[in-house]
Amino acid sequence: MSLLPQPKSNRQEVLLTLIKNGKVSIEDYPYLSGFRTRVSELTLEHGLILKSKPVNAKNKFGRTITYVEHHLEENEIENAIAIYNSINNL
Repeated sequence: MSLLPQPKSNRQEVLLTLIKNGKVSIEDYPYLSGFRTRVSELTLEHGLILKSKPVNAKNKFGRTITYVEHHLEENEIENAIAIYNSINNL
């Protein structure tokens, strides 16, 4: 993977995490109130194909919570990089 420029938007930041780590979830961005919207934009507006799976965890009060983890498949990495660069106007 070539060196990608620093993200200039929340959408790019979420996409860069997907490219680097292969997955992203609200656990990565608890401060980003529009996290789910950014993921939706990547799939609906840019056509990125993600696999999603529910994850169970315990919150700080010991209660079980469920959130979604989004995975980037190996065959979508080049597409994700092209989307990242197009968002960055390169």
